[in-house]
Amino acid sequence: MPLNIEQKKDLVKEVNKVITGADTLLTADYRGLTSNELNEFRKIARTQGIYIKVVKNNMLKMALKDTLYSEVSVKVKGPQILATSSESPGEFAKLIKKFIDEHENIELKSLAYKGKELELAQIKKLASLPTYDEAIAMLMSVMQAPIQKLLATVNAVPTKIVRTLDAVKQSKN
Repeated sequence: MPLNIEQKKDLVKEVNKVITGADTLLTADYRGLTSNELNEFRKIARTQGIYIKVVKNNMLKMALKDTLYSEVSVKVKGPQILATSSESPGEFAKLIKKFIDEHENIELKSLAYKGKELELAQIKKLASLPTYDEAIAMLMSVMQAPIQKLLATVNAVPTKIVRTLDAVKQSKN
């Protein structure tokens, strides 16, 4: 059932609001995907906090207007699926890359991060970014290393003294 003019305006406002708050934006041609594959993609994306929407080109162009991602509207041609994320760009890119690798029918049209359009090949670079939890774990291990070295050094002195006294004791016996 087609949307009336008010529903279309509401859809454009919704998509514009999501795009405005997004850190990462991707558009792709989804021709060749079955509805089950598309639903599977939506389900996986929803659990990761990724917004997925199939939007008509004119409405997508209107939603992109006056946002950081307005230059993406030039590449909006053919059936498009919009994916945005406002949380973790690394997790977003990993999910998208995995889905694209599994489904050869989907074709990336545009990729942008914080308003800057990226080359499509840079999705691999974006996918290699650590998630928030991974980044915190790396930071903690880097911060913990000097403390561990200091403790090992402080512990070595009494150990060496004990070994020396034991050696003296052994030589006197």
